[in-house]
Amino acid sequence: MTQTLHTRFIEQAGKTPDAIAVHSDAGALTYRELDERSRELARRLVAEGAGPGVPVGVCVERAPGLLVAILAVLRAGSCYVPLDPRYPAERLEFMVRDSGTHLLLTTPASRENCPAGPTLMVLDGAVTTEPGERPVPVVPADTAYVIYTSGSTGTPKGVPIRHSGCAAMLSAWDQVLGDRDLGGVCAASSICFDMSVMEIFPALGRGGALVLVESTVHLPESPHAGKVTLLHAIPSVTNALLDAGGLPPNLRTVVFGGEPLRRKLVDRVYAETGAEVFNAYGPTEGTVFCTLGPVPRDGTGEPTIGAAAAGARLHVLDEERRPVPDGVPGELYLGGPGVAHGYLNRPETTAERFVPDPFLDGGRLYRTGDVVVRADSGELEFVGRTDNQVKVRGHRIELEEVESRLTGCPEVREAAAVVHGRRLVGYVVTEGGARGGARLDAELQATITGKLAAELPEYMVPGAIVVLDELPLTPGGKLDRAALPEPPAAEGGPVTAAGTPTEVALSEIWGQLLGLEPAGIDVRAAFYDLGGDSLLLVRLARLMTRRFDRRVRVPDLFRFRDIHSLGRWLDEDGDATPEVVESARRRAAVRRAALRGRASSTGN
Repeated sequence: MTQTLHTRFIEQAGKTPDAIAVHSDAGALTYRELDERSRELARRLVAEGAGPGVPVGVCVERAPGLLVAILAVLRAGSCYVPLDPRYPAERLEFMVRDSGTHLLLTTPASRENCPAGPTLMVLDGAVTTEPGERPVPVVPADTAYVIYTSGSTGTPKGVPIRHSGCAAMLSAWDQVLGDRDLGGVCAASSICFDMSVMEIFPALGRGGALVLVESTVHLPESPHAGKVTLLHAIPSVTNALLDAGGLPPNLRTVVFGGEPLRRKLVDRVYAETGAEVFNAYGPTEGTVFCTLGPVPRDGTGEPTIGAAAAGARLHVLDEERRPVPDGVPGELYLGGPGVAHGYLNRPETTAERFVPDPFLDGGRLYRTGDVVVRADSGELEFVGRTDNQVKVRGHRIELEEVESRLTGCPEVREAAAVVHGRRLVGYVVTEGGARGGARLDAELQATITGKLAAELPEYMVPGAIVVLDELPLTPGGKLDRAALPEPPAAEGGPVTAAGTPTEVALSEIWGQLLGLEPAGIDVRAAFYDLGGDSLLLVRLARLMTRRFDRRVRVPDLFRFRDIHSLGRWLDEDGDATPEVVESARRRAAVRRAALRGRASSTGN
């Protein structure tokens, strides 16, 4: 049988039909159940017109039906177009329109989030025995999936990945990780990111079990966290999980990717979990990864991104596309069976990034835009970027796309975006605005971020909007990103102070996490508005659980986003312990007495 992305799953289902394939909050599926449901759904898809070259959208929440849908599309011979139902409607509509998707799989829970236009097939979990058309066999050159990445022109661009590239990726994964414990592989990545491919298919092709969770941030709350043995992780997320004591207790293997990996984190993982550490690197255009290897326990320098994975060809070239000596920085070019043919409907961008291979007749190389140095060992050290692409919490972002959206706001004349720490920051020059240096404007920020939230995924919406009189320019008249100032501190203004002992206790916890004075925290301000992020939510949930002696979960913190609503929830449930409330009441009384004393002395 031709090796495709899903071939090994079908073979494995025949070998171990009664083994568990997927654990989730919604229940478990065996290999037999996953095989039967995806096979029957594939026949229904073929009857609706699915087949080679036909894109089929998958807009399904993170439940076992998501795996059924993906496998069904592949078994029908089509390619799947991942559509995260949490994405803004405008972005989903663009992806459907640009990919030419006319058939879409969804569920009752996600149906209302589906973009208009395609024919919907709503899954209800039932297995039908009605006969359907048999799928056309898939060949290696067929497209397996189309993933959209952030685009420098202001719109995302689709990357079609072929089955042959997927088969090469699976083979390379086997050579490095094939003997690891796959009894519980965490599947936490959105299917809109190719890390999800590395989570799902190596496990299902080797008899492993997936532990399906909403996101890595939600992992500590999963009832199946104890089953997790292998985790594909973003470094910044892992740091937050370690801080909160939230890594799974039976973890055996951690595969990092998406961000530069630091020695300090590697040492923490080895010391605090005992899990073996691996590092993977690769752009979507190269089919998930092009380097994958172990990171030694007792290393002294910063981890490299490794050497070429099996089948990949890596070249470090200068501006004339000539090899540079070891130890000299150059741009990384990628060749091999995993390299995509180009971008969907983007001939100019394809010609710019996918170039003729000077070392192989008829071959092509992908320009990664990453600057690397090849060490004497043959491994590559990441140096930086040649363009304005950045990573935020492991997500790939073209700053130009964010800037294009910012300038699309009627209040904005010019805009720029950079990353400060872990936070994406937008800088704007307003239309006819008063001059006054770098400053924050809460009302303008709410207006702009509200508009962007309807257009962009959450990770692409700037956490702060800084108003400038003008953007800094280089002597050549180009934007000088390095000269953009640090976001100024928020100006003091009317603050809704904590009014109950529970709110006082929460203010102290938030202040500890965010580095803020508890008395200055507005209880009506959302955690994100004060500088928090999804990584800190893990630590916040743990701190609140200990402080209030009740279980507080990350999903609870998505429901109640400010101190006032959190306080009401805690008080109305009546589970806040008397000790916590009484302690907060005493601290509040001390503060009030001190304030009265200062007022009295001022009055004298």
